[in-house]
Amino acid sequence: MVTMKDIAVAIERRAPLHLQESWDNCGLQLGHMASEVRRVLTTLDVTPDVVVEAIEKEVDCILSHHPMIFKKLQSIDLGTTQGKMIGDLLQHGISVYSAHTNLDITKEGLNDEVAQRLGLTEIRGLVETDREEAYKVAVYVPVTHSDQVRQAMGDAGAGHIGNYSHCSFSVTGEGRFLPLEGTNPFIGHVGAIETVQEERLETVVPKKLLRTVLAAMEEAHPYEEIAYDVVPLHNVYEAHYIGRIGELASPLSLQALAKLLQTVLPHSQLRWGGAKVEQVRRIALCTGSGAEFIKAATKQKADLYITSDVKYHDMQMAKELGILVVDAGHYGTEYMSQTILKQYLTDAFTEEEVQVIESEVQEDFFFKV
Repeated sequence: MVTMKDIAVAIERRAPLHLQESWDNCGLQLGHMASEVRRVLTTLDVTPDVVVEAIEKEVDCILSHHPMIFKKLQSIDLGTTQGKMIGDLLQHGISVYSAHTNLDITKEGLNDEVAQRLGLTEIRGLVETDREEAYKVAVYVPVTHSDQVRQAMGDAGAGHIGNYSHCSFSVTGEGRFLPLEGTNPFIGHVGAIETVQEERLETVVPKKLLRTVLAAMEEAHPYEEIAYDVVPLHNVYEAHYIGRIGELASPLSLQALAKLLQTVLPHSQLRWGGAKVEQVRRIALCTGSGAEFIKAATKQKADLYITSDVKYHDMQMAKELGILVVDAGHYGTEYMSQTILKQYLTDAFTEEEVQVIESEVQEDFFFKV
């Protein structure tokens, strides 16, 4: 049986909650972590139409990008739009879980998806959101069990450096110990000094996984008492970013760029502003509302910045800074979030375990007449 907790774990494995911005409200919005989930509906927003769709399609969970509950609730009035949605969802036993800025920031998340669709190369982060601390863990283990312990620690998340996993270093030496009365030594005998060929196994562990890795190490280690060191590292283990910036294979004219954007972001109503340029090679982007990062895109010498919810004076500033800005719309830059969330779950569960469907009623709140 798959539970709401299993759904949350599958999402957070790809888009950890600790990545979300301080003002955000990601995670479980409504429901119970122990409830069974057999069918999931993914969507950008939780709207009355989406709730009706969820009820008609008999789903157990709505998985959204935008949080259904964003600000602190003072009351739940069933006469309001939000209150009615909450009442209907509770009545039909439908949970709601949201992955918002953590999905924007994480690798292979929403911003990376758009950057890849644009065909950008040398993709990197636009604005740093936080830096993750790390530790070096060194453990002494008999050589007969070193591979076992090394594998267990790597499987638990130790040893990630860039695009490499299970990274470690080891050196062989002699370990000595004297088992005292009351001990039950794996090697040696009580009252006799024992000499053992051991490896000092070293690896790097992010702060958030330290307890998990140590527990895995202790589970795999044969010794009754384990000698190990945990040393904080001053170098940054990993930095996280909102937005992305990269290069096109070759410069594009504005006419060619317009065709590319309409293909990559087919649901966008493009608004062009800022500085008029002859051609574009370096593109910065931030899905959703990202006008605040126009200066950051300019600082990294982007020719074009793609985002949404840009105001008049934002465009004025962009012109003064000499950068072209395209407002591709909030919906236009984020509608594919429901597809990404669906992929996260289909990667984690079989169709027999959980059926995942995308909303068919989600639509832009802006329209043309």
